[in-house]
Amino acid sequence: MIVIVPCSAAKLAVDRPTPARHLYTGSYHLMCRRAAERIAGPASVLVLSALHGFVRLDDELLPYEQRMDAPGHVSVEQLRPQAAGLGVLAARDLVALGGRAYVDAVTAVRPDVLRPLDGCRGIGEQRSRLARLAAADDPLGLARTLSACPAPPPG
Repeated sequence: MIVIVPCSAAKLAVDRPTPARHLYTGSYHLMCRRAAERIAGPASVLVLSALHGFVRLDDELLPYEQRMDAPGHVSVEQLRPQAAGLGVLAARDLVALGGRAYVDAVTAVRPDVLRPLDGCRGIGEQRSRLARLAAADDPLGLARTLSACPAPPPG
């Protein structure tokens, strides 16, 4: 079991390498991570960094500016060997939490990924689902259920 969460634009202001678990300070990232840790435990959470690719929470990084929807972001070709080395391809269950660009990148590496935030109509609905996942008695079961739900019609 592995859960992948997005990086965050908000980062700790430091001038030395810092573990990813402390570097990313954005509220959306922290909500994703809280849900991810409930689903799989902290040792099974990876961050998808728009610059570095898949990183473990203990990997040390310097602050950076890069978005998944901006030129220069990590490519799927770069992610594939990282995924193999970190066990993403071999994991029995894989869950991706985050915005579309991040979850789509994970899906390009492994198409059977669970996407429990799909179908949300905005950030508020995503935050609501993340809170439900973090509070659930069976967060993996809920992630599976949410991933199986069809997207609601627009409007």
